[in-house]
Amino acid sequence: MSYDLFFEFQSPIQAEELNRYFSTRPNYQSGNGAFYQNQATGVYFQFTWSADAVESRAVSRSAFNMNFFRPHVFALEAEPEVRSFVERFSARVQDLQKDGMGDGPYSTNGFLKGWNTGNEYAYEAALTMQAPSHKFYTLPANEIERVWRWNFSIASTQALFGESLFVPRIMPLLINGELRTVVVWGDGIPELIPDVDMLLIIRDELAPVPANGVHQKDRCLVLQKSLDEILAPLSDDGYALRVRKPTYNMAPDAVRRFIRSLPQTTDHITGVAMDSILDGELMHKVKKSS
Repeated sequence: MSYDLFFEFQSPIQAEELNRYFSTRPNYQSGNGAFYQNQATGVYFQFTWSADAVESRAVSRSAFNMNFFRPHVFALEAEPEVRSFVERFSARVQDLQKDGMGDGPYSTNGFLKGWNTGNEYAYEAALTMQAPSHKFYTLPANEIERVWRWNFSIASTQALFGESLFVPRIMPLLINGELRTVVVWGDGIPELIPDVDMLLIIRDELAPVPANGVHQKDRCLVLQKSLDEILAPLSDDGYALRVRKPTYNMAPDAVRRFIRSLPQTTDHITGVAMDSILDGELMHKVKKSS
């Protein structure tokens, strides 16, 4: 199940020109098409095309494809890319989805409406096909969007701070089977810590020395509120989430003591792909109607 758009160019375009266009945009791999994958957000989709004639390498039509049964932020990240493509090549759109744009000009609202309608049908179909015991992972839509906005802006946020402060990626993790939002914090380094559920603290220099004297890294899990006594409180500084912004260059004694005092975690920790975390409200809606 996927969202498929088709584009018709006013006049044929050389395949090399399409490749050049995508090569200048971040997160694309191109070659007889362009595959977009953002490692920070987990969003992916693709544009495809084929030459009308091998000799001329001219292209008169192309297509866009993105899987349904995804969190709604996939459409938020894809839409500007589709819009830019349509504007750059003056493409006419053919959208066959229910509530889609039909055959004609492109519109942001039309793209999002077609995607959201198709995505809801995909949620319904998945619930029908999967066994009742199947586990789906969900978060509220606004929380998914805040995490996505944070991760989407990591590069630009990191550029503001340079090497003076680290900006972490928010990861969804299963902690003993429960979905939690988590960032990694290593040895109390200066880090812009967002308002997530938990922190996975990696101890290296601050790891305890075992009886055999062999140094070994370990990891600890702490709740966000556990940092209240050692770091500045969470504040709204204009980021996608509230943050704790350290005011030190090297971890102060209070932070070092806190990290050294933590027990090594024995929790079962498993990673979860961002594309498998579904909008909680939409899941509730389709379950209620089924």
